[in-house]
Amino acid sequence: MKTLRIPFGRVVLATMVLFAGDAVQAQPTDVTWTFGAIGSASYRLDAFTPADAALGTIGSADPTLPLALGKRYQVRVTDHMMHPFEVIAKSPSPTQDRVLLSMSIAGPLESDPKINWQDDGQGTVAFTLTTELYQAMVEGGRTPGYRCRPHFMDMRGDFTITGLPIADRIDPSPVRIDLEIVASGLIAPVDLQPDPVAAGRLYIVDQAGLVRVVEQGQLQATPFLDVRDRLVQPLGIFGSFDEDDYDERGLLGLAFHPHFAEFGHPGYRTLYTYTSEPVNGPADFTLDITPEQINHQSVITEWQLARLQNVVNPSTTRVVMRIDQPQFNHNGGYLAFGPDGYLYIALGDGGASNDAGVGHGPQGNGQNIHTVHGSILRIDPLPPASTPHSRNPAAANGQYRIPWDNEFVGIDGVDEIFAYGFRNPYRFSFEPLTGALIVADVGQGLVEEIDIVRKGGNYGWNIKEGSFLFDPTGAAVGLPFDDPALIDPVAEYDHNDGLAIVGGFLYAGTQIPQLRAMYVFGDFSRAFRTPQGRLFVADLWSGRIDELLVGTDQQPLGLFLKGMGQDRDGELYVLAGTALGPYGDTGVVFRIVPASNP
Repeated sequence: MKTLRIPFGRVVLATMVLFAGDAVQAQPTDVTWTFGAIGSASYRLDAFTPADAALGTIGSADPTLPLALGKRYQVRVTDHMMHPFEVIAKSPSPTQDRVLLSMSIAGPLESDPKINWQDDGQGTVAFTLTTELYQAMVEGGRTPGYRCRPHFMDMRGDFTITGLPIADRIDPSPVRIDLEIVASGLIAPVDLQPDPVAAGRLYIVDQAGLVRVVEQGQLQATPFLDVRDRLVQPLGIFGSFDEDDYDERGLLGLAFHPHFAEFGHPGYRTLYTYTSEPVNGPADFTLDITPEQINHQSVITEWQLARLQNVVNPSTTRVVMRIDQPQFNHNGGYLAFGPDGYLYIALGDGGASNDAGVGHGPQGNGQNIHTVHGSILRIDPLPPASTPHSRNPAAANGQYRIPWDNEFVGIDGVDEIFAYGFRNPYRFSFEPLTGALIVADVGQGLVEEIDIVRKGGNYGWNIKEGSFLFDPTGAAVGLPFDDPALIDPVAEYDHNDGLAIVGGFLYAGTQIPQLRAMYVFGDFSRAFRTPQGRLFVADLWSGRIDELLVGTDQQPLGLFLKGMGQDRDGELYVLAGTALGPYGDTGVVFRIVPASNP
């Protein structure tokens, strides 16, 4: 039968509670605690079971209570009419708490069958801590907590959550930094590259389709390259097409050929871009999808500098590679030449979620060595006719060569693949001394990871997320997963500390000696709709991650982090803005500098 609960004179329909005669047939609980009250100031812990549940000291006021994912909890409030209990996403300001489960009103998650909220109307409730409930608790930078509804200003406590993939939180780094503005008034800067020749010149890749030039500290009015007319339009998936819209397509990558400055070499004055373009003919790599299911094409294009000018000659366009994409997201998009002289290209799994759906096939793309999606590719992008003595075979489209020692050359698998098993390797870099390839792979719902990538390596997606078993149903959370065929990350963090990793660089500069040989990177934002990006530093030997706070007052970045950059001296740059997507003019580029003395 259905049970009505009647707090404060209101009749509210509760989650169904089943009765057999007069006995409640309830799901067994792992932990039970009982609350009394200290006036209207605090809950008082009166009892808990089992005895080893470590729920705090009997008689304590508003104790911090440990919860574990997947466990079921029962709460008894002895004076529930005066002090109805609520599970909340707790904000620093009580007025900004978000109620999730409530004895008093109908909370938004009470109908979730996994949570299985039960309320007997007599002061006892029960719930299961699911992944969805945990994610709601921390949405928007809030923290897990509980409160009394009518006395919410004072009767509030905290939950600590265990069973997450990574229990350790990211602490502040002792290294003090500041940010110095290099360029502002941009749209959505996502990449920065130094000029291969001129030491004082930087190129800023704006997702909306421009490459802007910073010359001796000044942003130039004339763009270096304008590809806006080549991009899929409009950029934006919500339909507002303003600062609150979002997209992962656009101009995403720029790389200069390592022989850019060598007159007579086929790579002289040559560069490459990664763009998201409308379908324009057959792709070199496609999926099991119909033409109507292709969202866009990822295109690698070669360009030449105009004669005697520091701008790209648009008539020199040569398409190197064209790839069909089933969804708008998980494009990867980064390009970089490795120390071996080959071009490395990052490609995500095709988009959507769980590496499933249209264009992902029965096994997903990450584990499919017959698709380029979910992989890092390695090619020699020059026209084969310009390198007639190369031992590398020409690609099927005749536009580039494939390194002869790529893992799948001559055997089953796509020859261009260098490594695979990635979800969205948005950014990567090479360690300057050893040439090690460091890839930051954006996670699904729980784990962000940093990988040291070797040729032929399988990095696990979508069998695992980070070093943990991936279960698309969310039922198995935080389970270790050990398979010697799948390579674990060297560092990782969970979504209590961010939403999407933005890869960076091992610091090789001189301005901040404390960062030498440390990997500096960041996270897009702790909340999707609010600019709460963070800067991190990691020791890739130990896996420890700390947060780089900014300025003498030691604040988080507080913007959407969109990219990182490195100049010829090894100094690092932060690319950010307050707009969610590729609109507006709040995009800014900062140089990381030492913090001033307070």
